[in-house]
Amino acid sequence: MIPIETPEFIKTDADGKKVFDLMLFRKYIKTELTYNQFSEKFNRTYMGFSRCEIERIAECPEFYGRRIVQLSQYIYLKSGYYKRLIDYFTNQAKLNYTIDTRTLKSGMLSNKVKNIKDNYIAFATQAEKFGLKNEIHNILKRLYREDACFAYVLENEGGISYYYFDPLVCHISKLVDGHIYQFAIDIPLAGRFGLIEQFPAEIQQLIDAAQKAGLTRAEIPLEKCLCIKYNNDFPYLYPPFFMMIADILLIDEFKDLAKAQSINDAYKLLTLEIPTKDGEITLDDGLITPFVENAMDVVDGHIGVIATPFKTATEEFSSSNADDRDTVSDAISWAFKNVGVSEALMSGASSGSELKLSITNDSGDIFRIYRMIEDWIDLQMRLRGFNSSNNYEFIYKILDMTIFNEKDFIANELQMAQNGLPNKSRLASANGMSPAIMIGNSVVENEILRDMFDNWNVLKSTYTTSNSDTSSDNEGGRPVKDDADVTTVTEVQRENDSNNTENRI
Repeated sequence: MIPIETPEFIKTDADGKKVFDLMLFRKYIKTELTYNQFSEKFNRTYMGFSRCEIERIAECPEFYGRRIVQLSQYIYLKSGYYKRLIDYFTNQAKLNYTIDTRTLKSGMLSNKVKNIKDNYIAFATQAEKFGLKNEIHNILKRLYREDACFAYVLENEGGISYYYFDPLVCHISKLVDGHIYQFAIDIPLAGRFGLIEQFPAEIQQLIDAAQKAGLTRAEIPLEKCLCIKYNNDFPYLYPPFFMMIADILLIDEFKDLAKAQSINDAYKLLTLEIPTKDGEITLDDGLITPFVENAMDVVDGHIGVIATPFKTATEEFSSSNADDRDTVSDAISWAFKNVGVSEALMSGASSGSELKLSITNDSGDIFRIYRMIEDWIDLQMRLRGFNSSNNYEFIYKILDMTIFNEKDFIANELQMAQNGLPNKSRLASANGMSPAIMIGNSVVENEILRDMFDNWNVLKSTYTTSNSDTSSDNEGGRPVKDDADVTTVTEVQRENDSNNTENRI
């Protein structure tokens, strides 16, 4: 209960009488409401950073090290906008690959076909073992959320699996080839976080060897190292959408302001008039205070109660500004414009062309990452002794496909194949059939189970069978009508042989 005897709420009118300044009191109430709602929110920190510090990080990321990654990981869990944006880029990827053959010298034409076939099958088998079709989303999520993907390649006869590291304990040690990096594990940091015991045995052996040599970092061998960086034009980690975090916090602020405005609009102030006689209050505080407290106990929390000797009326605090902007929507639009992504992708497009052009632009970013993965596969194949011929080489090629252009891509490849272009393997890959599976299916269908498939017959219908007057055992097609049922028009057609296209004019 606010003390009414506070001097600043009392003023003297033109007649010299003391009156209660309700407008000033109303302003005081609104200020108190806003302060109570925001005193805690404005002091909130995120991963140890205040909102002002986050804005400084976005401007000067090189001074804050790997805590940027921690903040990005936290906001990914905290903000639906940030998570939805990263998942949008991650989930649109569709890794369908083929194996192209590039001629290096004319000597390829003199090579035995069997040797090329054997080398192709060996290359396709190894490419299938990498299993990147199932790992592409894990890789992309780390690239967009943390700027880099650090993984250890665990290879055995059964296949290849990947152990992904927390980027906080990894350091890029060198640039190997184009977009490909080699990295090392920070042993003290990994030990501080209690991660070493969770590493696979192979990695623990590398760490033990490095510690015996007096090293603080264990470098991952190149043939076991998967390290790709999204922003490969500077060495420090900086997630691609990090600048959006400050705008996301701004959205939260505007949401809080909108909520506060709604609370203020719903707030009402009940006034209880204290009886007076000859300008003097006839009741003491011992009677007034319990009465006001009882009134406050029975009213809603959004209703205030005051007792005053002056004549007042119940007050509402709703906004009188008819032109109030939707500041939340404005803040959301600013956030997406700042990172160069159409807001239409998340909350509906104003036009189909806008959405299509935005998706096409975003797909180009995915295709750029495809090229990085192709370079990494090419390096791994060379390290494993593939592509040793001087006359030709095999190329691991990821098709420029996403979930948005899948149908158009397949239709284009089918049209090319129908016109005689040598792209049957690309067409199979576009439909989700990798080269190794395509070879295996071809052998099974055309050699092993050929006799079985040859006995398969399509369902009979008027489209797959024909009727012939000279064939008594052909019952396909519509039955021939009796001569008595034939119309005059049909008789004329038969006499003129109108069904023969050469007789038509």
